[in-house]
Amino acid sequence: MKLIRIQIVNFGQFSNFTFDLTNSNIDVFYGVNEAGKSTVVAFIKQILFGFHLANQGSEFFENYTPLAQVSPMGGSLFFENENGQHYQLERLYAKGKGSKAGTLTVKCDNQVIPESVFFDQIKNIDGKFYTDSFIFNQDMLAKVDQIKQKDLMERIYYLGAANSDSLITLRDDFAKSADALFKKTGRKPPINQLLLEIKEQENEVSNSENEFSVYQELNDNFKKQKGLQHQEEQKELELQKEYDSLDKIQKLFPSYEKLQDLQNQVRTINFDSEQFQSAQTLTMHAESLHKKQQKIIAKLNEYSDDPEENTAVSKLIQKKPEILQWQSEYSNCLQKDEQIKDEQNQLIALDPNLNKIVGMEQEEIIKLQEDYQKLPQKELKIGQSKNGNSKQYLLFGGVIFVVGLILLFIARAFGFLAVGMGLALVVFGSYQQKQTQKAVKIATEQNEKIRQQRQTFEKRYGIKPINLDINNLINEWRQYQVLIQNLKRNDQRKTELIGLVKPIAVQLGHELKQTVNTFADILNGLDQLTKKINLERLRRERQTSLENSLAENKDELTENETKLKMVLAKAQVTSLAEYEQIQKQKLKQDEIQNQIDALKTNLQNDLSELKSYAKNKTENQTELANLRSKISAVHENINHLQGKAAEIKVKMENLANSTAVFVEKQKLANLKARLKNLSVEYLADLFTAKWISRALDLASNERFPKMLVTAKEYLRLLTDNRYNNIEIDKKITVTRFDGKKIEVQYLSRGTSEQLYFALKLAFIQQIRDEINLPILIDDSFVNFDDHRVDEIEKLLQAIARNNQVLIFTAQTSLVDKLRIQPLTFKRGTKNV
Repeated sequence: MKLIRIQIVNFGQFSNFTFDLTNSNIDVFYGVNEAGKSTVVAFIKQILFGFHLANQGSEFFENYTPLAQVSPMGGSLFFENENGQHYQLERLYAKGKGSKAGTLTVKCDNQVIPESVFFDQIKNIDGKFYTDSFIFNQDMLAKVDQIKQKDLMERIYYLGAANSDSLITLRDDFAKSADALFKKTGRKPPINQLLLEIKEQENEVSNSENEFSVYQELNDNFKKQKGLQHQEEQKELELQKEYDSLDKIQKLFPSYEKLQDLQNQVRTINFDSEQFQSAQTLTMHAESLHKKQQKIIAKLNEYSDDPEENTAVSKLIQKKPEILQWQSEYSNCLQKDEQIKDEQNQLIALDPNLNKIVGMEQEEIIKLQEDYQKLPQKELKIGQSKNGNSKQYLLFGGVIFVVGLILLFIARAFGFLAVGMGLALVVFGSYQQKQTQKAVKIATEQNEKIRQQRQTFEKRYGIKPINLDINNLINEWRQYQVLIQNLKRNDQRKTELIGLVKPIAVQLGHELKQTVNTFADILNGLDQLTKKINLERLRRERQTSLENSLAENKDELTENETKLKMVLAKAQVTSLAEYEQIQKQKLKQDEIQNQIDALKTNLQNDLSELKSYAKNKTENQTELANLRSKISAVHENINHLQGKAAEIKVKMENLANSTAVFVEKQKLANLKARLKNLSVEYLADLFTAKWISRALDLASNERFPKMLVTAKEYLRLLTDNRYNNIEIDKKITVTRFDGKKIEVQYLSRGTSEQLYFALKLAFIQQIRDEINLPILIDDSFVNFDDHRVDEIEKLLQAIARNNQVLIFTAQTSLVDKLRIQPLTFKRGTKNV
């Protein structure tokens, strides 16, 4: 890319300024100090890579905001590539508008194109790479002693291989892993520690084998004592023939009791050992997948450009389906509120009495029902028919009595009969009348009491009990209470929905820097964030590979967990720990069953005798005591022999036996096996790191050795063959003509700058097939004498055949030697 025009709108001390670069490949900008040379250098760099770069730790890049209060800041650079295409890069910044890096517009042959089209042609390098590689000034020339081979190699890798930055990180990770496992002079790494442990364990094995020889001698003596003891025991057996039969039963009796106890402990346990093994295998596999997932996530975090912002925005956008659901549910809640209130109003409209009891509690309603049930439902009827009958009896009796008096004068017998009947009817009528009056009085009093009870009920509850359907009213109250509960639950759900959406609204308002209240505001905000995150999607393409690996790992983990759940569900347990408890129970039951089987095998011929022994246990024990006293003398002798054997046994236990030797040897074998596994892992990490490094070397076409050869030629040219070799390792050394090697800090300022020129120009020559941008030299020859300036002029002419060179200088002698018409700065003016 050749720079053909510099067009400054406003930048530092310049406004509306244009430089046309008409020379072939070398242009000279001449001016005294403070005339603006460094400002133009900064303009070229910042138009390419952005303004306000002082915060990137480079003293060279200052804030070149225009001195006058003018806007916008910036301008354009015009390039021509080897195919004849013309590119314009325009970067402008106005205070308070857009990014502080400025807004970049890229055009190709006057057509606006994506900026990636241009930057792909220069391998998407950044400002630091361009500054370190293509810009020469006094500050950067002073950094020659900081150059290391590793730095130069990795900058070459940057151009030689795709995703080389990732490969470099991966190479370093494997190298660190190898160093963590083994170091030649280290003690803490695992392999170093294992080597020490193996040496100590070999000593332990040797000591155990020495003790084992002593153990064998004691074992021979022990067997001799056991032989003598056996002879005495044979004598004892002759005395115990009578004792044995009964003693056998006595000795077996605890086993018989234990058999009974074990049979009571038998339980049925459902356990499948194959399923249990499968559950264990799946659990271990899940742990392995979790560890792998953590490693992938750690790697993924290393490639995340802006994890906090992207994660927060992504999480907000992912909540849109939930927010739509919450919005729909909130709308349904509002409709349900209206529906419930309508149903409440309908119930009250159907029965006004319901409005008087809606605020009552369940206990009050029960009391209401009980009070109503205690009320008499009807008033007592007063017996008017009976009163009328009594009057009829009095009237009819009076008539007969009068008739009887008359008949006394006509027919005495019928007269007395009529008078008697009349008097009887009169007496009966009088009695009936009194009874009726008494009944009426009682009924009246009862009715008055009923009315008072009803009034008390009505006063207490505000409800008239007459014609009241209490069951229907209570059912309506229950329906109303259900509606109240539904309304409360509905209000609670609305509160929950508002609580769910409020943090999202606050976070969204913070992201958008605006007020967000309603569901509509939130959804509109999410749409804005969606547009924003779509624009940022290109920055996350580098993470795709690791994310796919993470997804595959999660799928495998999910599948593994599903299988584990199926196995656990089939076993009717919720966790492996619970399954292990069942296994322990199964093992315990197996042990109990084995003991039962063993006891049955031992006791099967004596079970009947054991049952009989249990019935006469005391008598049998007395008989055994008598027999035991007879053989005590022989037994004491046996004990004496046993004591000697025990002493030998104690001595043997303090020494290593064959089992102990085997254990120590097994420990040594285990340590060696661990050493083998760790060694394999160490060699794998070390080989992988070297393989990646070699792959980067091959991908970069072995640029570094070629660059070093070119640098040596440039240094010989610049120093007139005074220094003819360069060696770059952890430090830079040069070889003088007499063969003496000299470190950079011992070179003169001029010579060290010549070395820096040689290295940087050699690097530029090696990468020109990938990146060919203008070389900017800003007053970099102040420490060069005239002879050295002549040499650098020859070198620049050679470089200019392949690269464009822009020289900014205040040295008149250099301008004269270059014999190129300069672009002249005049301090304090606007002319060039």
